[in-house]
Amino acid sequence: MIRQANFQTISWFWDLHKRQLLDLDPPYQRRSVWNQEYKDYFIDTVLNGFPAPAIFPYQEITPEGLSRYSVVDGKQRLSTLFEFANNEFIVSEKATVAQFRGKYFKDLDPEVKTKFWSYQFSVEYLPSSDEKIINNIFDRINRNVAKLSPQELRHARFDGVFISEAESLTEWMAGVLPPNFPSIAQRSRKQMKDVELVAQLLLLIEEGPKSYSQDDLDKAFSDRDQSWDLKEETIDAFKNTIRFLAELLQVNTGDPNLARSRIKNQTDFYSLFGAIHELLQSQQMPELGDVAQRLQTFLQVVEESAKREQYNLAKAYHEAARSASNDAGPRRARIDIIKDVIAGKFSLKSTA
Repeated sequence: MIRQANFQTISWFWDLHKRQLLDLDPPYQRRSVWNQEYKDYFIDTVLNGFPAPAIFPYQEITPEGLSRYSVVDGKQRLSTLFEFANNEFIVSEKATVAQFRGKYFKDLDPEVKTKFWSYQFSVEYLPSSDEKIINNIFDRINRNVAKLSPQELRHARFDGVFISEAESLTEWMAGVLPPNFPSIAQRSRKQMKDVELVAQLLLLIEEGPKSYSQDDLDKAFSDRDQSWDLKEETIDAFKNTIRFLAELLQVNTGDPNLARSRIKNQTDFYSLFGAIHELLQSQQMPELGDVAQRLQTFLQVVEESAKREQYNLAKAYHEAARSASNDAGPRRARIDIIKDVIAGKFSLKSTA
């Protein structure tokens, strides 16, 4: 591959951005992941004239003769610069140069602004218009960056049916279930761990509970990238399960309610999802209120070590959730136990 490189100023990128000729969100880009600390540090780098990594754009010439650029690598840097130039945040109080601290861009002296606009990046233009090659380049660039999660790399590599639906369903699920349910840290969400969880749930519907290494997930995404044979029925089953879960979490079972129980943990959420899906498919789901009360009683026993030891189902569930919880065996065991609980096979009057 022949590489072309030169230097371009911030003002050059800004002009493209203002004329809507710069795409910061092509399919291979990841979610915005820089927090304010990273942004502050980068602005300090630019204001001091220190070097920064190269920007990798792909150029496309339109039939109208316009050059459009898609940013393959460099989104976080450019987004931060544009936000700063739009006066969306101030220079950090920890900035190297004291006279810049606490100032918006509009408050900087004219010569400082000119220096900012004149700051140059090394720019490497990607010559191929083949999206697979661009995705591969992005993947290779970012595999050298420790902060990229495996799911972010899949987001970079794939843009077909399965990943598009997984990302869309992640947003849909967030709007149906209570806030941050299941519980996923904000940083993990930025690393697309929520999308990875949804992908695992879709695969659970298709293949039953299995253990997936990151390589296994890569293959699952790849196998379903161009076409996904079970797409319609899998999505329908996913949505039906999530809708039932949403109704279940609204049932008043006392304090704490189900939404605040351990079921919000990803391991337990996966188990409950699998159990509900299988019971809905077999049309063996009891009344909603009974399901909620049975789960609440069982989960309270699981959480209390003294009580847990008295009940075989609670003890077995706790063990399956502790060690190798993402292996196929423990996943299957937890789902089966939750199904038994929902079916009414657990009672405080027995040692089941």
